[in-house]
Amino acid sequence: MSESKPVLDPASILHTISQITPKKLESAYDALAATTHAIMLSVGCKFAGLGDDARQEGDGTIRVLPEVWNSQGPSCYAFRYSHPQSSMTFVIKSLKLGNRFIIHGIAIEDNKTATLDIDVSHFTSTSFFPYNPQDSKEPLVHGFISTSQFQEFINLFKINILQRIIPGLQKPGYDDSASSVTTSSTATQPPSSNQQSPSSSSSRPPPSARPPIFDDPLSADDTYLDRFNVGRSDLEPMGGGLRMPGSGGGMFVGPNHPMFGHQSPDSVGLPQGAVPPGARFDPIGPVMPDARRGGRGRGGGRGRGGLGRFSGEPDNDELPPPNFDNYFM
Repeated sequence: MSESKPVLDPASILHTISQITPKKLESAYDALAATTHAIMLSVGCKFAGLGDDARQEGDGTIRVLPEVWNSQGPSCYAFRYSHPQSSMTFVIKSLKLGNRFIIHGIAIEDNKTATLDIDVSHFTSTSFFPYNPQDSKEPLVHGFISTSQFQEFINLFKINILQRIIPGLQKPGYDDSASSVTTSSTATQPPSSNQQSPSSSSSRPPPSARPPIFDDPLSADDTYLDRFNVGRSDLEPMGGGLRMPGSGGGMFVGPNHPMFGHQSPDSVGLPQGAVPPGARFDPIGPVMPDARRGGRGRGGGRGRGGLGRFSGEPDNDELPPPNFDNYFM
């Protein structure tokens, strides 16, 4: 037994359009709306009238569109259908928006919608219309860019509308399986303005992930943060334990802050991790001599027996506590 002829064959759909349109197609939008009607009839749907409510008009045997079917065109078209395999009412409503044609489908009782958004110029030749199928010597197929483009529109409607509002539809010659063609109308849409190309993204690497602060509430200053993330530790007063002012992560930003490309001096006499890499750090002194440097501090000063890595001189940007110099009180 031979296989049934595909019901969505372009030649078959074009023939159906010529039978269901009572008057000329005024625009390319009329042609696309009539095509959606022909597709719905070809898969076994029964025409139930115009509009987007759930009313059923007639017995479903009428296929020809009423005279007023495109009275609101090209702005709006709305067709209702029923199907023997379903108890629901299906509505196909199409809208013109600029040069785009937006087709909505819904099973009213199910309240689930499907949408197809296309560029009209991608499928039709607008200069071909208006077209009167009764007296024109040219076939309607010339109103479309090509037969392959017409087939693409049929496939897009099938995948984005039919298979979503009437899933599992069974009819000889109709294949309900997914097609290899593009399953989304975005193929005919320009790129969205909120989609950034790789070249437009920031060159700064993303900050490293930091373990949750509550894992260790007495942990040292946050060493996992991005060097540009100023003030993070000030938002976590219980998360860093006891810290020296300006020891990193807070709002103290000076010329040696890592955001300016400087590296922090090595910490002296402090436990590992007490000074985050790249943090602004005021050295604590005086310190023990550093034999490796011959008793010379990094600042070049000398003291009795030689100073360590730092000169031990006070940094006057921070005031000492009261009675700092009187150890006998």
